[in-house]
Amino acid sequence: MDANEARLKEKLDHHLKEATRVAAEIQALEQGDQIPHFDQIELPAHELGQRFSRAIQEERAREVALKELGRVYCPDCKKQCSVEIEPRPVTSMDGPIELTEPVAHCRRCRRSFFPSAN
Repeated sequence: MDANEARLKEKLDHHLKEATRVAAEIQALEQGDQIPHFDQIELPAHELGQRFSRAIQEERAREVALKELGRVYCPDCKKQCSVEIEPRPVTSMDGPIELTEPVAHCRRCRRSFFPSAN
């Protein structure tokens, strides 16, 4: 693991600890003075984990899509084509997300294609 990766993991650990503390405080406020059953702790925590997972998926997909923003070549006619970013709703294992997807358009062939699929 290089120094930058180690620094980022340490930063993530710090922010996860802070987010954990804040989420527990919110849960305590929402539950009031009652003593919660464990499932009243576990289910909201799991839902928050899924929310975090969906946010990571959307962010990472966006990063990958933006790398494709240059110009690519049509797989049929080999003409250089522009790439646009289009949102696409999908359902991940953690629920609905909106993927950011690069789509190239070839005017000559009058077709669209996904650059990462070539």
